Amino acid sequence: MSHGLIQGIHHITGAVSSAQKDLQFYTDVLGLRLIKKTVNQDNPTMWHFFYGDHEGHPGTIMTNIILEGVPLPRCVDGRGAINALSYSVPAESLGYWRDRLATAGYTCEDRPERFGDPVVHFRDPDGLSSELIGCADERTPNLGGEVPAECQVKGFHGATLASRIPDLTKEFFTTLMGFEIAGQENGRTRLAVAGGGPGRFIDLLEVTDGPWARFGLGAIHHIAFTVTSLETLEEAWKVLSGFGLIVTDARDRGWFHSMYFTEPGGINLELSNLDPGWTVDEDMDSLGTIVSLPKHLEPHREQIESSLPALDF
Repeated sequence: MSHGLIQGIHHITGAVSSAQKDLQFYTDVLGLRLIKKTVNQDNPTMWHFFYGDHEGHPGTIMTNIILEGVPLPRCVDGRGAINALSYSVPAESLGYWRDRLATAGYTCEDRPERFGDPVVHFRDPDGLSSELIGCADERTPNLGGEVPAECQVKGFHGATLASRIPDLTKEFFTTLMGFEIAGQENGRTRLAVAGGGPGRFIDLLEVTDGPWARFGLGAIHHIAFTVTSLETLEEAWKVLSGFGLIVTDARDRGWFHSMYFTEPGGINLELSNLDPGWTVDEDMDSLGTIVSLPKHLEPHREQIESSLPALDF
């Protein structure tokens, strides 16, 4: 795949158990905007929420699949999984965030500086491993709400991977995905795409032993990377399939198209384009206010809405 086709993180998706707790945490505590209130397209009796900055820019979108009532055990951390996702915030706001998270009942832990930036670790209501990275970031989220403008989450800083085979994962990202090595320290290799900057980092942990991860509640299921067009997705399919990976077709998700695969180290990945965008079924000012359904599910709206767990806004 030629350099420039991948443009950083599009979204990151977790697996959680409670729609109500999820909404409360990501909108009320983190201060993100609910961009889409939709359903799991593989099982439309379950919610799927998309959060982000005011306009839902790629690189700001956290999505959670709500597996409410599903008898799924907790995830097990280990090799072959996404170890943590990280958000970019102003460094001077970290004190505010420690206090805010603690007041809401969440435990924060200061981690060692990473490539010169301070790191605060926390877990969401279902245990998704999350970090705040204090760094320079020119993005303006325009979120409003309780979080002061000078403290708001800017979007993703990146994510950390614990590969089953770190060398193969590094080769995959640098050879096929167009990433470059941006730094190495403390058993961590930082990869960056499209010139680097927040939202474009993937860190690889150099872990060569220990248990394999097991998917479950509290897991970060996959990372999606942005591509420019449906044609680019088709080109990527040929390249990745030619490399020997099993890749899905480009699936119409209503607001973008997605293609899924697992890289050689066991990490679930996705490529997504940007068309037709979030405003195909809602105005920008009213994003997240209706139950948004892709066209193929629209004929079943009444049945779907009646089967979804109730929400208290």
